Amino acid sequence: MPENGSAAAAPPAPETASSIALDPALALELPACDRCGSPEARTLLAPGSWAPPVPPQVGFRRCSSCGLVYQAPRPTPAAIGAFYPPDYQPYRKAIEDEPWALMRLMRRRKLADRRHLIERHLIDHRGAAPGKVLDVGCSTGLFLHEMVQAGWQAEGVELSEGAADYARRRFGLPVFTGMLEDAPLVDGSFDVVTFWDVLEHVYSPSTTLALAARLLKPGGLLLVHVPNWDSPERRLFGRHWAGWDPPRHLYVFDRASLGGIMKAAGFRLLDWVCFMPAYFTWLISLENWLAARHPRLRGPVIRLLRLPGLRLLVEPLFWALNRLGRGSVIAAVGRKG
Repeated sequence: MPENGSAAAAPPAPETASSIALDPALALELPACDRCGSPEARTLLAPGSWAPPVPPQVGFRRCSSCGLVYQAPRPTPAAIGAFYPPDYQPYRKAIEDEPWALMRLMRRRKLADRRHLIERHLIDHRGAAPGKVLDVGCSTGLFLHEMVQAGWQAEGVELSEGAADYARRRFGLPVFTGMLEDAPLVDGSFDVVTFWDVLEHVYSPSTTLALAARLLKPGGLLLVHVPNWDSPERRLFGRHWAGWDPPRHLYVFDRASLGGIMKAAGFRLLDWVCFMPAYFTWLISLENWLAARHPRLRGPVIRLLRLPGLRLLVEPLFWALNRLGRGSVIAAVGRKG
């Protein structure tokens, strides 16, 4: 059965910008493929697949030429901010403010794992001495704070004024509020550039990664963390998979498309790694599915599954999926040049 759950049918004819009528009042646009520039694509998830507040015209397509999956139609850059409320989940406060001791421990481990992944890939190239890191979409600065505590120099770029201000006030971090292309950064000045759950949100991944390459020193490290197309979770939950998340996620990458964009930007792919605990990502997909199929069960089930310690019962399953490269999220590691 196709991944959008519809019955098998002959492939539809490719769609182009000229074949779609958009209502200008909805502030939507219909892009071409960011990877190869082709305007032709086939519908993967049809408009109307999600409930409000997702605009009913929004859908996902796969480029007929290179296979990149992208959202089209999609909100314009001027309109997308309305879908990022102040309580958007990735905007998390300091670990010390977490009321549950077990949650504090797990959150610290996640940040340490991110740092260790970077340091492990730097050892063979230039040793493990701390360098300078740029985190694009740094949110409230938790990862950068972890790096500073380990001796790194750190800078961030963040679109949300509230999140950026929190990072500056709470951790004293130099965070620029705005787009990466507008940040006053010096080319060739960073050892590492990271995109933690960010690249799927940007309007042009190709342009963004090319800019990241400019900012890196020769041999510098790029780390991109995105939803994992190859996860069983995507197949299990279909359009309710957390990796879709329209209209905020403008792209959904498989290894071929992301690897191709990285290579075109000047990076040599080093590794694919599933290393982050996937339990809470799985919970988001489950909550989406319950909201659509069994709304009365959504609250009680999710509250039960969020009880501290309960995830330890299924941790071996998620650990095994990560080892197989099939976890909910995956990191692509590349080196400039």
